[in-house]
Amino acid sequence: MEPSGRAHEHIAQLQWVNEANGATGVSTRAEMVAFIEKTGDHSVWCPDRSPQKPGQWVHVNSNGWAKYVQTFADGRWSDNLLALPLF
Repeated sequence: MEPSGRAHEHIAQLQWVNEANGATGVSTRAEMVAFIEKTGDHSVWCPDRSPQKPGQWVHVNSNGWAKYVQTFADGRWSDNLLALPLF
């Protein structure tokens, strides 16, 4: 997170795992936004904080001044990404 806030638009980096080939990495918020915009809304998956619940696809959202990534669960924007542990 960036020190100026704790909302989705303040996520600075995202750690990821490619389940298809085991590759791992860290991307900035802007890199992840660009990746999802290029590859589509069904290209990045976020697990739920509760292992008993299914995860959600990650989408690009905007607050009018910044694009950011967020999950959309049960018909509402959710905080799955904010609930993940910091690395």
